[in-house]
Amino acid sequence: MSNDWLPDSKQPTPNRGPLYFFIAAAVLLFVVVLILVFQHMIRSGRDVGTDIKRPTARATTTATPTTPTAPAAPTTPTPARPAPEGAIEAAAFTTPAQNIHCRINSDNAECSIYAYDYPSPGQCEGVTATYVVHTEGDVDADCRHFVRTPDVFEYGTKIAKNGFACALEQDGVTCWSTKSGRGFELKRAADRIF
Repeated sequence: MSNDWLPDSKQPTPNRGPLYFFIAAAVLLFVVVLILVFQHMIRSGRDVGTDIKRPTARATTTATPTTPTAPAAPTTPTPARPAPEGAIEAAAFTTPAQNIHCRINSDNAECSIYAYDYPSPGQCEGVTATYVVHTEGDVDADCRHFVRTPDVFEYGTKIAKNGFACALEQDGVTCWSTKSGRGFELKRAADRIF
């Protein structure tokens, strides 16, 4: 006699574990195949959802020879303030007095002045002040970082690198972006942003 009519009786349940495993494996396999198809389409240069264009037969014609034209010469923008004649290339330098240290990076030129007799930029009183000119001409001054380099260059030296130029003079250093013409001049007695 069967115990189906008893409410508390435990009915054996079928084991569905393998079924769920096979369904999950099939879904995973489908996703992997879908990803591989998309990767292949992307690598072959075809956008997803675009039609494949097949070459069509074209009538061939013989072209008449023409004289080649010279390609247009690339135009380089005229610097707003070019580097001085005889400028040498250097990435970093300091003055003989070692009061001003400068570095020319790929996108800016920056100089730190260690002793100066004028109000400091950005409340840097008594602290090294650093001036930075960027390619487009923005000039910043702060005391959050400083430049230090052992490479001493003589007064009168002109330096140019990466679209920036600097001139070392007896009384200070001037650096600018050759593209914008803007920059700064640092002296112990005064600073100037132009």
